Amino acid sequence: MIHFHNGDITAALARRAGVPGRHVPYRESLIGGPVRRDLAPLDWVEERARYLSEEHGDNLLRVRNDLLEQEKAIDTARTEEEIVLWFEHDLFCLIHLLYLTKRFANCRVSLVWNPTPLGLLEADAVLALYRSRTPMTPVMLRAGDAAWQAYTSDDPLALNRFLRQDIPDFPFLVDGLRLHAGRFPSTKNGLGEPERKMLELIDAGAADFGSLFARFTPDAPRYGFGDGEVLRQLRRLAWSAVPMILMSEVPGEPEPKASLAVTPAGRNVMEGSVDFIELNGAGGWLGGAHLTREKLWRWDAERGLLV
Repeated sequence: MIHFHNGDITAALARRAGVPGRHVPYRESLIGGPVRRDLAPLDWVEERARYLSEEHGDNLLRVRNDLLEQEKAIDTARTEEEIVLWFEHDLFCLIHLLYLTKRFANCRVSLVWNPTPLGLLEADAVLALYRSRTPMTPVMLRAGDAAWQAYTSDDPLALNRFLRQDIPDFPFLVDGLRLHAGRFPSTKNGLGEPERKMLELIDAGAADFGSLFARFTPDAPRYGFGDGEVLRQLRRLAWSAVPMILMSEVPGEPEPKASLAVTPAGRNVMEGSVDFIELNGAGGWLGGAHLTREKLWRWDAERGLLV
């Protein structure tokens, strides 16, 4: 038996709790950068390694080797009698769950799919979750495969089929994909929902990174962003051609120590009198979709659809 956990904390916790089997932390961040389907395995690793090393300032060779080892561990796990996936109800976990479910097609896969953070549980609660794990049903597998295809498509309009339905057999799937769709630039002001929320929190008094991070989606439905992902989005707001916020960083420090403040341009965008994309252009990846000024999709919050 082998267990895959969304990070080192829950893997270590399950080991301490005495959950039998091997425990492997899944280390990736598939909510950022290009996540394109139908790439050859080595091309997939190379594209992901280049994104992660550039975005997080890590050594490319080390990141590439880590990803290659992780992919090898996934391939080897397919021969296990049972594979248990441990994930939480947030967007970050959902995308990793979909990826691993795709990789473990035709294997015996069980699931611990928890609505609250696993890392906060006591050992006896972790053991109870293990004992109550459930097999992934055919309905979940089919829905998960379709969701992965939509997330990794170069045309994100494929996500719209999920946004106005309910899939009771796969809790949080629709909520998670709706959170992802909301990351696309808004039809109202060109901001994604996470960026809009960060600007509003800063404007309401979250004037340093610690207070902002603590207030950013602490309750369900959650994005599940770590501090690195929140910082990445803050830097985009601060370093754009027309900055939305003022943010000072101390060299060598992992996060901004000085105050955060909304700029006049940022306030105009918040009010909808100016469009962020018109000011700063579009760029970057959301799943398999590469956003450019010529090829742009937007989130229509009123209709609940991508357009």
